[in-house]
Amino acid sequence: MSEICDFTITADHFLKIIRYKHTGVVKKDDLYAAWRELVKLKEFTQLKYNLLTDYRHSKIEIQTSDFGSMLESMNPMRSFLNGKKQSIIIDDPISMATTMLFIKKATSQFGMKIDIFSTEEAATNWLLF
Repeated sequence: MSEICDFTITADHFLKIIRYKHTGVVKKDDLYAAWRELVKLKEFTQLKYNLLTDYRHSKIEIQTSDFGSMLESMNPMRSFLNGKKQSIIIDDPISMATTMLFIKKATSQFGMKIDIFSTEEAATNWLLF
């Protein structure tokens, strides 16, 4: 039985936040698919909207050995990632640990500001202030 990841992306024009939510098991290719969609949005690439990523009720199954290729694939986005804020909502402890390890590398390589939260309210407030 194969577990499927699905995601949705919406833009909140009032708060200038792009919200993307993953459901199911999240693998490396699922993140690539989401980021391919994000780079198509002028709100993300040109209008400086920040990101709210919601992994609640999901499970991230990415190996630390994949981090290098994932970061390399983000290099073309460097110009609009620098300084971008991303709040991440996670409720699974293993997913949180994996994400924390990746965040350390992404923030140092791309100059992003990323933090993890347990509630949508806290994640949204951090992006706004």
